[in-house]
Amino acid sequence: MAGRIYIVGGPGSGKTTLAESLGRHFELPVLRLDEHLDWRGLPGGVRLERDAAGHPSEAMLAARRGLIAEHLARDGWIVEGAEPVFVDPVAEASELIVWCDPPFTVAALRIVRRHIRADLTGTNQYRGYGRLYRFLRSVRQRYAESPDDVGEQWTRAAVAEAVGRYGGKVVRVTGGSPARNLADVLERLSAQLQRR
Repeated sequence: MAGRIYIVGGPGSGKTTLAESLGRHFELPVLRLDEHLDWRGLPGGVRLERDAAGHPSEAMLAARRGLIAEHLARDGWIVEGAEPVFVDPVAEASELIVWCDPPFTVAALRIVRRHIRADLTGTNQYRGYGRLYRFLRSVRQRYAESPDDVGEQWTRAAVAEAVGRYGGKVVRVTGGSPARNLADVLERLSAQLQRR
């Protein structure tokens, strides 16, 4: 099966775990926006440049768009991540959008576990529990009821609004178990394939 799956959600929502599981299951390449399209993942010496408001430079955005377009040109793929500027092109090209939307307590527990695990293995690039606390506070703000409640923050409400435009191809998973989320998504994919 060559599928085009887009997985969105906030930090600790399970989107990376789900993307990796689906990638293995369907043998599809996974593009993790957070990992491959951050400042360090850009090709060819595109410099970290921001405008006066702190937004990425046009050169940086163009490099990111190029990487995404290259990935989307494949027959089948999974894209995981939800940077606002890239949602529409990826969502339009996808056959299925999976919105990972667990309660804040589930997301926070996953973030704390991930932080401690990275500390114990010496792989934590965000060391310090002060950083963890500040990150958890910012994640909590993402659960605002309105996209406008916290300024430019990419809130849960903003994600709901963004993916809501794609109605029939969106499946929202709210459960805490990555295995259960995988089962829900596989069931939805199976139903879509039978309709073809």
